[in-house]
Amino acid sequence: MPLPEYVFLPGFMCDADLFAAQTAFLADRGVVSRVHELASSASIEGLARKVLQHAPRQFALAGLSMGGIVALEVYRQAPGRVTQLALLNTTWRPDQAAEERKRQLQRVAHGEFQAVMTQDLKPRYLAPQNQTTENRHLIAAMADRLGPDVFARQTQALMTRESAEAILPRITCPVLVLTGAQDTICPPALHREMAARIPRARLRIIDDCGHLSPLEQPDAVCEHLMSLLHADRCPRWEDPPRDTSGMTAAVGAARTWPKGREQ
Repeated sequence: MPLPEYVFLPGFMCDADLFAAQTAFLADRGVVSRVHELASSASIEGLARKVLQHAPRQFALAGLSMGGIVALEVYRQAPGRVTQLALLNTTWRPDQAAEERKRQLQRVAHGEFQAVMTQDLKPRYLAPQNQTTENRHLIAAMADRLGPDVFARQTQALMTRESAEAILPRITCPVLVLTGAQDTICPPALHREMAARIPRARLRIIDDCGHLSPLEQPDAVCEHLMSLLHADRCPRWEDPPRDTSGMTAAVGAARTWPKGREQ
């Protein structure tokens, strides 16, 4: 039976370059993939509808950060079309940074787009050891290609999103929940709680990695995404049942795995 096509949804102010390593890795193994940029709507629901309009009849879906939020909405709208789901460095919660986003929108409207990206956002994306000149330039280039108008639409979509909590226990396909051990935007503790709410979830937390796991630890992410495609062949894809008490514990309590290794 042929493997499903992968549809990738990038994060806030990111484009297809975020998943360049993953799409190349999959192509080398005969897996078709595409990246759907989230630039055309100012609502999560509208972005999800656009994804479904252009996606195959059935597909594996991977979303990072904002892309993960949209991926959950895609599943809500069309659960029968998603065969596997990868939630990378993301959240199901409603927005908790509305006031900060409003200030950023005002600054961008006054011509400070570059300053907002450089001063407010880029420094938070990467683990300290991954803040290389090359990575910073790549992030800046993605944001520049999308520009201030997309910034405004994506910010509006994030500000007005609703909680996806009710969706999590209804997900029936295999799910990979993955983040970086040093992700300060969507920290490991949040992913532990998310994985505990999803029936068929496998949690992976990657060492030496911040918020942009496909860029910071591409090999590890590639291997885990490929494993997800074969989840139904595993005797047990999901992790053993987790104790859901105390899920808001410190980030440092989250378990981690070395890059590229499954447990």
